[in-house]
Amino acid sequence: MIWVFNSTPLIYLNKASLSWIFEELEGEKLVPTTVYEQVVVKGKERGEADALVTEDLIEKGVLKVVEVENEFKNKLAGIEELHEGEIEVLALAKERGGIAILDDSIAREAGEVFGIEVHGSLFLIFLMLRRGKMDGGDAKKKVDLMIRKGFRLDSQVYAEFLRLLEGI
Repeated sequence: MIWVFNSTPLIYLNKASLSWIFEELEGEKLVPTTVYEQVVVKGKERGEADALVTEDLIEKGVLKVVEVENEFKNKLAGIEELHEGEIEVLALAKERGGIAILDDSIAREAGEVFGIEVHGSLFLIFLMLRRGKMDGGDAKKKVDLMIRKGFRLDSQVYAEFLRLLEGI
């Protein structure tokens, strides 16, 4: 399995002390260079602790930084609503047959249109719940912490998250 990460999942899972999730995922875990620049380089300039956590995951070989240059990236570049990092995540996931992990709804919709499997941060949390690596109470606390740290989550999505937690 190949996982390709955008900035938001890296930042907010790390801000909520959930960096261990990246280590639990089986397969290759890739970070496009633009995402690396946004999360690690610019994050360190701002003094963000999550940037150091991501950098440590890269140094330990958990995450691998990859240059993205392919035809599909050029095709996506014409979509104004997508940021450069999202374009690279989708292009790399398409090229490698991987799963794009992004939280932006427009980027996820674009991925679905092009036949790319897309998921977000909450998917990874539910995956760890299903594997017994955390319980529902912990999951709720961590998502609430992510929100307090700036993670944007639509109220309907949050309500659905809580409803799904009750079923676990």
